[in-house]
Amino acid sequence: MKAVEFVRCSIGYSRPVLEDLNLSVEPGEILNIYGENGSGKTTILKALIGAVSVRGEIRVFSQNILDLKPIERVRYVSVLFAEVLRGEITVRRYLSLSFTSVWEDLAHLYGIEDLLDRPMRSLSSGQNRKVQLVRALSSSAPVIALDEPYSHLDEETKGKLTESILSLHRKGRTIIITSHRPIGIGRPFRVPLA
Repeated sequence: MKAVEFVRCSIGYSRPVLEDLNLSVEPGEILNIYGENGSGKTTILKALIGAVSVRGEIRVFSQNILDLKPIERVRYVSVLFAEVLRGEITVRRYLSLSFTSVWEDLAHLYGIEDLLDRPMRSLSSGQNRKVQLVRALSSSAPVIALDEPYSHLDEETKGKLTESILSLHRKGRTIIITSHRPIGIGRPFRVPLA
């Protein structure tokens, strides 16, 4: 059984960004999807949560997630996108929406305890990224998908992120990471050029 399978998928918006995508990820594998801007890396991750149009099948541990409502998919996949989140919700409230309390330990690891009572809108790009990482990494979902997770991070935090990813990997979690170039961990998969 594969952790994630894209079977003959056409994925996009008003028109497909990627066509006839066949891609599989083994349980416990780290997959690094890389490519140029606009190549479809983020679109692949958006397909996992139902945020784009998909023809074909996407299976997560044999469950065709296209049959599920987007809100039901979070049991299978936790996705972190590169966008900066804004709003009045406090960091503490945002993180407490996680399915586990692991976020408290990760908040300490990533040094964001002093941000917990601040609204998301008040955070810098780097602070916002750390908060989103804590939320994604604290999910109980068997698949964690991270869209350009190293952007907006200082070198120390990049090191912590790599260790967090490797720790989840050692625990058998499946990790999908997008980037512009191979990141040196996991199996590299270059998005096919259209």
